[in-house]
Amino acid sequence: MCIAAPAQIIEIDEEENSAVVDFGGVRQKVKLDLVEDVREGRYVLVHSGYAIEVLSDQAARESLEAWDELLKVLEEEDLD
Repeated sequence: MCIAAPAQIIEIDEEENSAVVDFGGVRQKVKLDLVEDVREGRYVLVHSGYAIEVLSDQAARESLEAWDELLKVLEEEDLD
């Protein structure tokens, strides 16, 4: 199974066709070869170092909420 995580674009390097993205405080450089119409502030789904989809604002919110719920469940399991 492949899991892609939502991340916000912080900075774009047009020369390298890459961007620095933020995963809730963790920053990583990703390639932009598979997406178009990217700009700072937008959210993308990232898998294996590549942005694979540009998210609408609504899709980004829904995806981030789902990740938050998953993390809460995992934290609760760790406490048991």
